[in-house]
Amino acid sequence: MKHVNTLTMAVGLGSITALAPLATDMYLPALPLIAKDLAASDGAISYSVMTFFAGFTIGQLFYGPISDRTGRKPMVYVAVALFILGSLGTMLSQSVEAMLVWRLIQGLGGSVGMVTSMAMVRDLYTGQTAAKLLAIIMMITGLAPIIAPIVGSMILLISGWRAIFAFFAVFGLFSLAYIRFAVPETRMAELRQHSRPGHAVIHYARLLTSSHFIPFAGTLALAQGGFFAYVGGSSAVFINLKGLSPQMFSLAFGVNAIGMAIGAQGGARLIGPLGARNVARIAASAYALSLIALLGIELTIGASLWVMMVLFFISMTAMGAILTNCNMLAMEAHGQIAGVAAALAGALGFGLGAVGSGLVSAFADGTAVPLLAIMAAFATLAALVALTSFGREVMHPMAHAHHE
Repeated sequence: MKHVNTLTMAVGLGSITALAPLATDMYLPALPLIAKDLAASDGAISYSVMTFFAGFTIGQLFYGPISDRTGRKPMVYVAVALFILGSLGTMLSQSVEAMLVWRLIQGLGGSVGMVTSMAMVRDLYTGQTAAKLLAIIMMITGLAPIIAPIVGSMILLISGWRAIFAFFAVFGLFSLAYIRFAVPETRMAELRQHSRPGHAVIHYARLLTSSHFIPFAGTLALAQGGFFAYVGGSSAVFINLKGLSPQMFSLAFGVNAIGMAIGAQGGARLIGPLGARNVARIAASAYALSLIALLGIELTIGASLWVMMVLFFISMTAMGAILTNCNMLAMEAHGQIAGVAAALAGALGFGLGAVGSGLVSAFADGTAVPLLAIMAAFATLAALVALTSFGREVMHPMAHAHHE
């Protein structure tokens, strides 16, 4: 394997990992307009978030084990092509039913970024070095939810919601070209020869009972259930209830995305003095407490826009630290089946993400309570798993390149 430039890797992996936040966050300001254009209710159009996450979940289960056998890059080529196809299909949709189908296909393709990025990092590194590279990727990816709603609202002013999905297709082409020419294959040939995608079910079963995987992947998945409930329901709360314009909502969403980026970077830096498990425990606790407090305030005196913004910012900052540390911990002991482990971790997270966003759509009642209650419930469960099942801290060396 030729020398791997960390920044080049981070940009490439960040670009394909950004497919998912772009495909969700950029069109959020347009949801009310899409509903009007396709003659659908707000609840019905919100299911387009859920179907994307459903496709995202399914795709990861296949890309991970297959990439262990074929190498990482061939799967990227196939999947990003699917993402581009789904983007163009959504752009041309004339009904909400057609949009839901194309969003499913878009999700199937977009899922390759998360699983491939996690696996490629694990192909090369473990410990704090892996966490630092993941944090850089998360920071680059974190720019997507900061910039995406703003760009989406600008596109709305200039052209219309269909142009947003044309942008997705163009970005997919850029990512495909960058991975093709700038990022090397990281899965070593001798490891590919011994990988059997047909054994994925056995590996999945072992991972689901592994104390070195399920506590960390489970915490991450539960946290993502709450996070994607926020993604699916926040536009209705901020625009319809708090009276923000699509442009102002974009800024509010971007502020919380900055919190996630801060959490991802801070969580990686704290691994040295505190250890990854302790950082994840603290982050999960902060995530739960902030959302429980927000729900309590909303139920008693009603949360103002600024109170909601502050507590959402705290919860999203904690979410960034959970993402970095729990991803690293879940992958740590599973280098031989890194693709399978990354796939299962991602599928669990986005599976519960689909559940969270679906629950928000199903229980929408014109208030903020269903969204906040669903987020607080998921966050509480995540904190309970982190506090009770992570076990003793294992300290890692500062830098550790790992080739198996």
